[in-house]
Amino acid sequence: METKRQIRARHLKERNALSLEDRSFWSSKISQNLTEYFKRRFKICRINGIYGYYPHGSEVSLTELYDWLLEKEIPLAFPAVKGDTMEFYRVDSMRDFVPGTFGIMEPVFRREAANFKSAFCLVPGSVFDRFGRRYGYGKGYYDRYFSMHEGLFRMGIAYAAQVEREIPSESCDVNMYALATEEAVTEMPALAVWKRELSETGE
Repeated sequence: METKRQIRARHLKERNALSLEDRSFWSSKISQNLTEYFKRRFKICRINGIYGYYPHGSEVSLTELYDWLLEKEIPLAFPAVKGDTMEFYRVDSMRDFVPGTFGIMEPVFRREAANFKSAFCLVPGSVFDRFGRRYGYGKGYYDRYFSMHEGLFRMGIAYAAQVEREIPSESCDVNMYALATEEAVTEMPALAVWKRELSETGE
């Protein structure tokens, strides 16, 4: 039986082997799927921002989606890493970035953290499953961030090839509420918990 590390390594190897053409085409499809999903969701959720990520290496690129969000003046923020912590900072343009930790582009302006009270958080990863489980890259930044910001709508982002039927999970792993691939945006069982929490807090 494969270990978590082996599953992660296998999927990263497969993702890195995807052609640039396939990555670009599927990334565009994922951006389109998310755009349509958000058009529907914004009407029924009191969302006041989007937490995105800047694509690194072979990750899904959501540039088309980000351009649409900025055009609609929907608040958009990206992560910056310092030590073992991660925080999100708002950007006004996809030009507002500089190389940061691990060579990943980070917001150049960091006056204060975005701290959106209620937001979609778009989460990259190495592998996901159909129950919303996620493996990241082994550093635990998103898991730690979510442990301190439980009200966020966690949206996994991946190519369909990164999705398995089921992967083993640990107590520190945080489930996604939905998963977006080039095939569709699929809501997960854990979404019912998020909806109940929002109802209880009056969001």
